[in-house]
Amino acid sequence: MKTVIKNLLALSIASIITCQTAHATVPLSDYEYVGYQGQKVAAKKGTFIVPENRAKPNGKQLELTFVKFPTTSRNPGNPIVYLSGGPGGSATGTAKRKRFEMFKQLTQVSDVILFDQRGTGLSNQNRRCAGTQPDLASPTIWQEAVTQVRKDIKDCVTHWQEMGIDLAGYNSKESAADLVALSKALGSEKINLWGISYGSHLAFTTAKYHPQIIDKMVLASLEGLSHTIKSPQRVDDLITQVSDLLASREDTKKKYPNLKADLSQVMQQLKAEPQIVTTRIMGSKELVKVGISDVDIQFTLSYVFLVDPQHLAKLPRIVADMKAGNFAEIGSYVGTIKSRAGSYNPMSVAMDSASGIDKARWQQVLQEAKTSLVGRTTNFPYPDINDLVPVDDLGDNFRQEITNSTIPSLFVAGTFDGRTLYQSQVELAKGFKNGSVLTVEGGGHNVYMTSPKIGEKVVQFLQGKSVPSQTIQLAALDFE
Repeated sequence: MKTVIKNLLALSIASIITCQTAHATVPLSDYEYVGYQGQKVAAKKGTFIVPENRAKPNGKQLELTFVKFPTTSRNPGNPIVYLSGGPGGSATGTAKRKRFEMFKQLTQVSDVILFDQRGTGLSNQNRRCAGTQPDLASPTIWQEAVTQVRKDIKDCVTHWQEMGIDLAGYNSKESAADLVALSKALGSEKINLWGISYGSHLAFTTAKYHPQIIDKMVLASLEGLSHTIKSPQRVDDLITQVSDLLASREDTKKKYPNLKADLSQVMQQLKAEPQIVTTRIMGSKELVKVGISDVDIQFTLSYVFLVDPQHLAKLPRIVADMKAGNFAEIGSYVGTIKSRAGSYNPMSVAMDSASGIDKARWQQVLQEAKTSLVGRTTNFPYPDINDLVPVDDLGDNFRQEITNSTIPSLFVAGTFDGRTLYQSQVELAKGFKNGSVLTVEGGGHNVYMTSPKIGEKVVQFLQGKSVPSQTIQLAALDFE
């Protein structure tokens, strides 16, 4: 009888402890969250304190903020923590846009945590630094752009240091340690990580150094620990893929028999004779003069046309226009990119500089860039500014990709992703024994909302159901 009572008492105590740890260990306040179409969520907001630089425990402290969308489940799993991309993106900002519906969808599984990483969103106590905005009318010359951005970063580093920002505290290992602190603040031994792009880079860092806090991971548009600097050749491979697709389709093969050759021809012409056009940049009705060089076209490829399919669909027609001597439309894209340049986020500058690149990969990137249609624009301005940023390179050991991880993981990869290339994502997924890949045929970098099937599979996976590797086919790209 004593044994039975003892066991019952032990079970009661265990139940009490479990209930206690299921609640946040930091106070939460009511917070009305409003989505992009005015949708409202009766959310909760919490904050917790971490060192800015854990190597200096007596240094400045940071207040990090998260917003919780409460679950509707009667039997919820571990909290789902969203990790935004960038680096520099805000989770609380991301949820206000089209991905809002997925944030709400996942509350049927568990609490969804919009975690603003250090230096972002509601966790940002730092200010951007204004550098030199490029002259819209001047065609971009690569080395001049590098020289200017290096001058800007040197001045910005001085400015940030005068503001008391310890840039050495902004790296992916510090942010991974923040996730450990977040799990404690949530009162949960384990958390689920849900992220995209740089958010996957942070998730991989956490999986490498703090695997014990991770229940499951759902990651899209994967950026590996060694992939801060992307391969120019793999971007070129995507251009080849699209060019071949156009040449094989009945509705496009006569119109665009060789996109890659046409693009190469246009860029050679612009290299020899840059253009200056009068056009309107996006968001403005004012006519301005915009200079266009081959480097400017490379930037539009890297930051517009090869990111997502809705932009990619315009590329063949715009290349044909340029080939015919019409540069007004591409000038609008070039001018928009230039108008948004010259502003620097201390968090993103420090994070990417710290993640760095090893010498062998850097030599490979330089070699590939010599023949790539995008050159080195995909990675601009890294690693050209890394030596000016007072952070410790995280090192080659950090950049060793994960192998033989047992963390259950679901990876979502688009075949038209020109930022984090599909083949690179597939290779990264091989390091996870309990991982599967949702290949989104025709998907780009911002892939989560391209098909309702993706959200359905994510919910199933986080509910503990089996989601084997499979392909989700999007509608064929409607090229203009």
